[in-house]
Amino acid sequence: MPDPKPKILFVDDEESILKGVKLNLGRTYDISTASSGRDALSLLEEEDPFQVIVSDFAMPGMNGADFLEKVREQDKEVVTLLLTGQANFDDLCEVVRRGEIFRLLGKPCPPEILSKNLEQALKQYALIRSEKELLEKTLNGTIAAMSTLLAGAMPLFHGRAQRVKELSLDTSREMKMPSEWRLQMAVNFCYLGHLTLPDSAQEKIFAGEEVADSLNEIVDGLPEFVSDMLAGIPRIEKVRKIIRLIPGKYESGGDDDEEKKLASIIRVAQKYDQLETAGCSKSEIFEQLRKEESDFAPGVLDALANTRVLSGGVMEPKTIKIEEIKAGMRLLEDLRINGKLLGSLGSVVGLSLLQTLRSYLASGESSDVDSPDSIQVLV
Repeated sequence: MPDPKPKILFVDDEESILKGVKLNLGRTYDISTASSGRDALSLLEEEDPFQVIVSDFAMPGMNGADFLEKVREQDKEVVTLLLTGQANFDDLCEVVRRGEIFRLLGKPCPPEILSKNLEQALKQYALIRSEKELLEKTLNGTIAAMSTLLAGAMPLFHGRAQRVKELSLDTSREMKMPSEWRLQMAVNFCYLGHLTLPDSAQEKIFAGEEVADSLNEIVDGLPEFVSDMLAGIPRIEKVRKIIRLIPGKYESGGDDDEEKKLASIIRVAQKYDQLETAGCSKSEIFEQLRKEESDFAPGVLDALANTRVLSGGVMEPKTIKIEEIKAGMRLLEDLRINGKLLGSLGSVVGLSLLQTLRSYLASGESSDVDSPDSIQVLV
């Protein structure tokens, strides 16, 4: 099966130009057209992402610069070109910078010049995509390996991180938020600071119990501590910003609304998990969260509610022998051996927990009178 043609959107208020573009370039590219910036924005919501967008500058209602700036707010990867008949290109330098426009072309633009610039724009798009995929796979692979090791060191918060990540991703997808990989990284990292706390303190904080003011100050400073600790990792500045913003109330404005919204999504997910762990029903959880709705980014709580069925039935658990635990199972109770917590309620069994469990079984630790021989799980 041949590769699909590159998707390119042309925006111009002159129908004759749009017809000419389709006639000259339609065989090489998958061409879509719109006669205004507003029509083009509507098209972007309905269509799969475009690799390149070419827009005329002088259009009624919304000029091409304003249109491409709005496009950039929705799609950080698309490569944009601006066509203009204005003689003084110097006056458009700020427009190009603000909208992160790849090329500024004179109008009318000869077909051969346009084709050459489209090919260069597509190469730029491929470069952006490959660099992003490499960064995502490398960082997420590293984080996944680290997370597996941390599961044994702090099972309570590792389990919470898994559940918060699932809630956050569901909410983010419902809101059609970009940068899913940054969200996952922020959740994986945000509990890292809890490793510095004694086990007894971890359990109290996890359960929401009162602790000394001095310890509360330490806990409140953990997001900043984690952000500073990650400063040596290149190109994750936005992830660090998300982590710092998680504890705070949402405030709109500024250039970092995306990070603020992602942080707010994680904050709602954390509160949901805390209430669920405390034994609250889904209706009770949302009743409590609605009281705090003004603290969250607009639409976050509604998106989370849309992903959770409030009147759904309860899944039936299965009781199995400890030695029958396998990767992918979800624990429906804490797994303790000799009084030591290996896996917390709600955790998904991973390689680290399995390895630790095998070590305990092989050493005879699990034969202690206080160690259970069975556990409830979801398969």
